[in-house]
Parts: sequence; structure tokens; C-alpha cells
Amino acid sequence: MNFDDEDENEFSRADLLNFLGEFISQNRDADTMYRSSLCGILVGRIYDEFGQEGLCELMMQIDLRGGWISDIIFESSDFNNALFKRHGIYDDQIISKARSSTTMNEMNKKVWRLRRKYANIIADEIVSVGQATGGDDTKEIKGGE
Repeated sequence: MNFDDEDENEFSRADLLNFLGEFISQNRDADTMYRSSLCGILVGRIYDEFGQEGLCELMMQIDLRGGWISDIIFESSDFNNALFKRHGIYDDQIISKARSSTTMNEMNKKVWRLRRKYANIIADEIVSVGQATGGDDTKEIKGGE
């Protein structure tokens, strides 16, 4: 390869765009891997120090920070009890298998549809029992403001 030849050393616009695209993609992948690793380490540390009670506390803190209400829908024992009672077997990989099942996917879709319906019903209940006071912790939004 002759480095004095300018034609061989120039990158085309397409080459530059490909290089930048790969660089950005790899950087994004590195950020995702770092986040995933850090979260895994933190959860492992909490579990090692505090057990399932620590994980429950972590979930409550995540809910507070994220502005969410989440709940534990199933535990591995729910599935293993059903497996043993109905089929006489135990499966230590039941949670990952359940997570990828078509029935779980179907249930998740139903839950997402129901959450809208129940958010409205819950909001109506809060107003009807007088819990929404319009005080310091609640705000009334008027048209256009």
C-alpha cells in the first residue's frame, strides 16, 4: 500500500457515515451493557445483604422514584405449585419460561387495557370520597393553563 497516494487514503462520504454509524451504535451498546451490568450488580448486592425483603424495598423505592404503582403478579412458587399439583413436576427455570409464554403475553395485553379503565375508576373514587382536596398536594388544572 502506497501511503503517498491521496486517492487510497481518502474516505468517501459513505465510508465516513458508515464509520460514524458503527461508532455510535457501539457506544450505545456499551452504555446499555454498562447500565444492565450496574443494575444487575446492585440488585445482586441488595439480595445478598437483605434477601427478598430488600428486593421488595427496592421495588417500593423504584415505584416512588418512577411515579409508578407496580405489583408482584406471580412468584415462582405459584407456577411450581401448579406444575406439581397438575403434572407432578418441578421446573427451576419456570419464571423465564412463563415470561416468554404466549399466555403471559396475552395476560399482559389484557392488563395494559384494563389499567386505563381502572385508572379512570380509581380517579373517580378518589374524588367521590373526598380524598382529592385540591390542597397543597393536589392541583386543579383549568382549561388552557
